[in-house]
Amino acid sequence: MKLRLFLSAVIASAAFAACSSGGEDEPETTTPTNPADRKIIIKVGENPFLDENGSARETRGAIITTQSLKDFKMHWNKDADVYSDYNVRRGTDGKWIPTPQNSDTQVSGNWPVQDNTPISFYAHTNTTDLQGNAVYNFNNGEPYVSFNDEEASADQNDLLLSKMVNVSYNNTNGENGVIWFTFDHACAAVDFNIQITNKLYTTTLKNTNLTVNSVKLKHVAKKGDCYYSSGSGNHIGRWENVGVAQGDYTDYTLTKSEAITISTTPTALPCNSMFIIPQTLGEGAKLEIKYTLSGTEKTCYIPMSGTTWAAGYRYTINIALGTTLIQYP
Repeated sequence: MKLRLFLSAVIASAAFAACSSGGEDEPETTTPTNPADRKIIIKVGENPFLDENGSARETRGAIITTQSLKDFKMHWNKDADVYSDYNVRRGTDGKWIPTPQNSDTQVSGNWPVQDNTPISFYAHTNTTDLQGNAVYNFNNGEPYVSFNDEEASADQNDLLLSKMVNVSYNNTNGENGVIWFTFDHACAAVDFNIQITNKLYTTTLKNTNLTVNSVKLKHVAKKGDCYYSSGSGNHIGRWENVGVAQGDYTDYTLTKSEAITISTTPTALPCNSMFIIPQTLGEGAKLEIKYTLSGTEKTCYIPMSGTTWAAGYRYTINIALGTTLIQYP
């Protein structure tokens, strides 16, 4: 059973007072379109990453969970037209505060429409201080997020999507104004471990460890469009236009600038979890390992073409360097 942790927030709204006059010559005062008592209530949950067997995985690195989520974008629409965008932040008291994007003050937003017309809400993360590389768009009335992944792991953010469609203010399980967001991870999370084999250690290296200067995952698609309709395994996120142009591919650096010493014990690479657009790696995809042996830097490659990574799943790649790959200069 998927664990869903929900946090609720009752969002207070600014009060407006409508004025009226009995004088015939005085102008009428317009009633506010969003009465102050129509408050937005946001509840947030998350479907966690699964392992390849379908079990929930523990998290590490920059993976976002319900507890670590701090902000996200929210959009609402009616009749396939976007009417407004919100920046949603977690307050210091743990409550969610939706602020209209064009607002200069941190005042919570009211329910977007005055009547009970059904409207739809769409949310996504992948922001740094509410600025990021996930852009909300429409295609023939269908909402999606254009995503451009970062090459450096330190700059990556976990992309989560959620939606609540055709909901009315007073038609949400008896709780007026509630928006339930259960976020799905739209990318795959990939961890990398590296080690040398016992044979390499005792023969070629003569009982010494190996210095690895860099590890790269090469020729992987970094651009695509993620639609809010269901993807694999009922996860929100149907990916299209993944890697359609040569410039849509990148090489992911899995190590930092400092060299690392590799032994026969598996060592996690410094990249933590890499967030990869779901895809089957094509020709040219490979791991590139630069290492130093007897004072000379050499390069070896491990083919990765044909490897498939799906949305919402977390994978572990164990890199074992043996005598076939590592040789004296």
